[in-house]
Amino acid sequence: MMTPVRRFVLISLLGLGVPLLAQGQSENIKTVEGARGQKMTLTAQPHSLAEGLSVRAVGVETTMDSTRWALSLIGAAPDADVSIGYGGETLPVKSVNPPADGGVGPVRVYVSQQTFLTMAETGGVTLTIGDVTASLPEQLRREMRQIFERVS
Repeated sequence: MMTPVRRFVLISLLGLGVPLLAQGQSENIKTVEGARGQKMTLTAQPHSLAEGLSVRAVGVETTMDSTRWALSLIGAAPDADVSIGYGGETLPVKSVNPPADGGVGPVRVYVSQQTFLTMAETGGVTLTIGDVTASLPEQLRREMRQIFERVS
């Protein structure tokens, strides 16, 4: 049985833990200045999808008052087929860009604002890269919503 003092201490610690947890989650979102005045807001630490394959969410603000939305796939083959599915249908992908000049780096998958929001707000969205199909991690989806709020 908990004494009132122990109960108070436990509730106080839990009360402090929730804001700290939320702060820790938001710290994974970073905004960096890019070339030609672009600003990228992205998940700093990527999320694992499968062995050797991880993903970051990215919102890119350009100097022309437009925004591009993307997933950055780390460990994906440059020529891998990429698709996004939900409810038995394929969500639209604007473009799949492998690293420039055959170099090393992530594959960037650009999507519309609506597709980005669907991925962020809907459980059950799957990402297929080559022969690997994975659901988007809940933490990534929360961070995608935070990216959208910061960039929009």
